[in-house]
Amino acid sequence: PKPVPPKVVAKGMKLGGMGAAGKKDSLMAAMAAEDNLLPMAGGKKGNAFGFGLDAPAAPAPAAPSTPLDLVLEEKISVSMNREGGIESCEVKGTLTLTANTDAGTAAVVAVNKSVLSGLQGWTFATHPKVDKKGYEKQGVLSLKGGKGFPLNRPVGILRWSYGSDDAAPLTVNCWPEDEGGSINVNIEYELTRDDVVLTDVNILLPLGTTDAPVIESIDGQYKHDPAAGMMCWHFDVVDSDHSTGAMEFSIPGANPDAFFPVQILFKSEKLLCPIDVTGVTSSANGTTIPNNMVKRFVPDTYQCA
Repeated sequence: PKPVPPKVVAKGMKLGGMGAAGKKDSLMAAMAAEDNLLPMAGGKKGNAFGFGLDAPAAPAPAAPSTPLDLVLEEKISVSMNREGGIESCEVKGTLTLTANTDAGTAAVVAVNKSVLSGLQGWTFATHPKVDKKGYEKQGVLSLKGGKGFPLNRPVGILRWSYGSDDAAPLTVNCWPEDEGGSINVNIEYELTRDDVVLTDVNILLPLGTTDAPVIESIDGQYKHDPAAGMMCWHFDVVDSDHSTGAMEFSIPGANPDAFFPVQILFKSEKLLCPIDVTGVTSSANGTTIPNNMVKRFVPDTYQCA
C-alpha cells in the first residue's frame, strides 16, 4: 500500500514580513479575482460556490438606519509550511465607530473590560484621542474632554492583537508527488478550533499549467480556471461537524513546487477575541443610543508555502 504522508504538529512561531513570497501571493490573488475565483457577495442560494456566476448586481448601499454603526473586525495572518505546521500567526482586531447622526457623535461605548483584563497573551490599546482612564477604570470608550466623534467618518477607537500559533483556525497539508510526466496531489484541511464557524472557504492552488486536473476523489467542490492556471477548492461551511476534508487529483507536470503557495480565504462572524460591546449610551443624557453592530473575522494573508 502507498504510505500515508505524516502530519506535522505545529511548532514554534516566527513573526515577520512575507517579502517576495508575499508579493507573489498578492499577484495570484489578483489573478484569481480577475477570473471570479474569489467569493462575491449577493450570489444566489443555488450558487453555493460563491464565485459570482449568475449573481445579480450588488444593490446600492442603503442609508444608515441607526445613529451609530459599530464594526468589530479581526484579521489574521498565517504562514504554514507544506505539511501544515504553523510558522507564524498574528491576529489584529479593531473596534470602529461611525456616527451617522448628531446623537451618534455623543456615544459612550462600554465593553467587557473585566473579561479582557484576564486574557493571557492579548494586548489592547485605545486610540490616542480616547479617554484612556475611562477605559482602564470603567471599560468605557469616549473621546477626551467630552468631545464628540466626527460625523459620517469611521474612527478606530480600540485595537487588540494576539500572536500565537493556536489562533490559526485551519491548517492545510499539501503533498504533490512527481510520477514521471504527471503530478499526483493529495491535499487536506483540518479545522483546529471547534469554537469557530468558517463560511465561503476557498483554498486556491496554483497548478503551473493550463491543463485541467483529473479529480480522483474530493470532499466539497472545485473550479478550474485555465486562464489563470489555478484551481479553487471550495466549502460552503467548515465547522466542528465538517472539520476535515481531502482531495486527490493528478495533472500533467514535473515540478511539485508549482503548487505553492496555497492560499486560504474565508469569512466568519465569530471573533477569536471574546470582546463584547455591553452598552452604548449618550454622554449628554445617559440614554441608550440605537446602533448597528457587525462582527467579522477574515484572513489578511493565510498561506501554505
